[in-house]
Amino acid sequence: MEKKKKKQKDPLQFAANLTALSAVVYLGAASVLRWGAEKFMQTFHKNATLQNPIAVPEWVMGFINIILPAAALLAAFFLIYACVAKTPLRLKLSFRMPRDVRLWLFLPVFLGVGLLCSILTNVLQRILGRWTQYAIPEPMRLPQDFFATFLYFVAVCVVPSVLEELFVRGAIQSIFSRWGTWFSIVVSSVVFALLHGDIAQMPALFLISVLMGLAAYCTGSLALGVALHFAYNTMGFLFVLTEQRMDGISALAFIVCLIVIFTLGSIVCVMLIRHLGVMRNFQRIPRVYDPKNRQSRVERLAKTPMYLCVMVYLAVRALMPLWK
Repeated sequence: MEKKKKKQKDPLQFAANLTALSAVVYLGAASVLRWGAEKFMQTFHKNATLQNPIAVPEWVMGFINIILPAAALLAAFFLIYACVAKTPLRLKLSFRMPRDVRLWLFLPVFLGVGLLCSILTNVLQRILGRWTQYAIPEPMRLPQDFFATFLYFVAVCVVPSVLEELFVRGAIQSIFSRWGTWFSIVVSSVVFALLHGDIAQMPALFLISVLMGLAAYCTGSLALGVALHFAYNTMGFLFVLTEQRMDGISALAFIVCLIVIFTLGSIVCVMLIRHLGVMRNFQRIPRVYDPKNRQSRVERLAKTPMYLCVMVYLAVRALMPLWK
């Protein structure tokens, strides 16, 4: 009797399961760290919480806001890093700066797109708030102390731009890249949007994630994506800082000036990119066909139970505020 051939494991399903597991580790680590942070905060006041940090010094909250997301993102990243060490999957972790300085013209363009995305998010938030049970998130309250404000800046702008790019583009997009560039960008961008959890922000987050994924592919490095991510977060931080540090009329005038600057900057840079022919340097992204597997890539993802369950959970978590 001939021995039955062992069913070969599908590397795509392995990558999908690993992505799902890393998302679970990220959410689990964040929950545990939040619990630990609140226990620590209760040493200052028994009723202190992350939402209501009674008697907790502002600089302490600044460090907590840095440590919590940084530790959770690093835990998720190192899980993928350790699991792919002895597999054909490889991570692309270069931070080499782009050699063609003309690529930095895309940064103002990206900010212009990000500005439109912010407007789209605000419109969606008001529509959902009007017709569903969705509650528009309260804006982040910045501290008055300069050092504490700097720590908040690091937490909001620096940590996500470096570690989210390391996790999403450096790890998740990399392990799916062998099945196609567009496929890896879309899958990693879906995960990126779902992990943020706000249904109103998801269309904008997906779009900017796709653009950062293209930056990583076209340059072969995470540097440009980190810069784009940092600039986008800094733009949002600057708007919040303006609203909370200046009076109504002055804040409105300054915000209008910023919007005009970002808009004109993006238009000018689009014209320069076209004039200099920067886009001609990029090769067309090739399509991928896997003759060894008749099932499509999406079908194989859908038949990966752990990946499917985690993605459905993240989607339900994002949709729950519409009814609750």
